[in-house]
Amino acid sequence: MPCFDSDALAEQCTTLHICGPLLIVASSRTVTELAPSWETVLRTLNISYRVFVFSENSSHERDEILKEACDFHATALAVIGTQNILRVARLAASQSNLQLVSVLYEPH
Repeated sequence: MPCFDSDALAEQCTTLHICGPLLIVASSRTVTELAPSWETVLRTLNISYRVFVFSENSSHERDEILKEACDFHATALAVIGTQNILRVARLAASQSNLQLVSVLYEPH
């Protein structure tokens, strides 16, 4: 389990004083590889979260992120993934005035 990604998530959440709810945006492969470490880190920080699986195939992905963030009453977005995922999530965070935590991660 790549702890550096979880460490980066924890460090940014702490620095930005994020207390949740937090919407995590990541590809299904990244979720499969890293979700257990997110659970551990975010439980330690007492941050509630939900995961949005980014398909990378939808032209409406930004709108779907915005809807999910609104439905979950998210106060911040955490994006963990490739440059493409980071770009779309940054746009969503900017449009919704949500804090953004971003961790570049390329699944193996």
